[in-house]
Formats: sequence, structure tokens, C-alpha cells
Amino acid sequence: MPVVKAVILGLAAVEVVGLAVPFVRGMVGALAVAAFLYAPMRFLERRGQDARDAGWRFDRLGSDLAWSLGMCAVVLPLFGLGFFVFTAWLDHLPQAVRALLAPYAGAARPMRLHVPLTLEFAGQVAGNAAVAFSEEFFYRGYMTLRFEEKWSPVRAAVVAAALFAAGHLLEPAPWRLAVFFPALLFAWVRWKTGTIIGASIAHFLSNVWLLVLERSSY
Repeated sequence: MPVVKAVILGLAAVEVVGLAVPFVRGMVGALAVAAFLYAPMRFLERRGQDARDAGWRFDRLGSDLAWSLGMCAVVLPLFGLGFFVFTAWLDHLPQAVRALLAPYAGAARPMRLHVPLTLEFAGQVAGNAAVAFSEEFFYRGYMTLRFEEKWSPVRAAVVAAALFAAGHLLEPAPWRLAVFFPALLFAWVRWKTGTIIGASIAHFLSNVWLLVLERSSY
């Protein structure tokens, strides 16, 4: 798909330039958000469609909230428990193996949830809102719309999730491929609601929950 190639290659080029120019590297996140919103809009216009066709609609907000919050209420506590078990196990592995499985250095602290009330954390939360919405519009919105024109919803969701995971390899690290699994949950919410709003809410809450877990452990 031309839009996928254009966005991924463009971001990869910025990432390469950023290796030599730190200022550019710091802009990769903002440029990704812009690309994930702008590129699909232009390709939709060429096809005589608009953002609503890709799920950018707020007329089903009640359903979006019910499905996204319900999914998060079930999945996130289980993920939190798994996170603490995983990080405790991680402490016993050689550093070379740890680097393949997670980005964390040092030993994890004992399990105790902590939400840092700082401007830095607030900025991270705000940034994650933009990232979650833009990624859902691109992957669960535009790309899934196109895939479902020729494939079943299940196959479309799996392929979009695989590309979502591959896109995270702009910063090469095997553990980044793990985002494939929550992407399937976001696709399920999108399928239940017919919009990307519920998926975006679930994506945002998942990101923030991971931030809290990481701040609580390291």
C-alpha cells in the first residue's frame, strides 16, 4: 500500500538523520503523529472518502466508552499482575537476554503502584493521547478499512497488527514486537463499535497503565 510505504520510509529516514542530529531525533514522535493523521486523510480524499469512513466518528460514543472501558477493566489488572511477575523473573536473567525481552535496566522494586504527580509525567500522558489516536486512525482506521475491502475482518486485523508491530521497529529491539498482541484487542474494540474512538481510548489507557507500572517498578 502506497500510504504505508510513504509513512514508514519517511519516518525511517527521519530516524536515520536523527542518529547524527539529536534535535531531529527528538521530533520523531511528533512527526509520526502528523504523518499518521495527514497521510490517510489525503489518500481517503483521492478515493472520494473521508475520515468517517475510516472510523473517525463520535456518534457512537456510548458504545465506544462501554467496550473500551470494559475491556480495560478486565485486561489491564491482569496485565499489571503479569508485569510484576515478568519483571521479577527478568531480574534473574543475564543482561544480554534481558535486552532482548525488555528495555529495563537494574533490578525491579517490590510491587507498589505509584502515580508520579509531576509535569514530566503529565506531558507523557498528554503525548500518549496524541499517539494513541493517530496510530488507531492509521492502523485500525485507514489500513483496516482498505484490508477489509479484500479480506475478512480477522485477517485484516491480524495483518494490521503485524504492520503495527513492525512499525515499532524503527527503533530496533525485539521486545517492541510485543505490541502485536494489544493491537489485536484494539482491533476487537474497533470491530465491536465500528469506530476508532473506543480503540483509541483503550490504546491510551493501556499506554498510561504501562507508564504507571514502569514508574512503580524502576
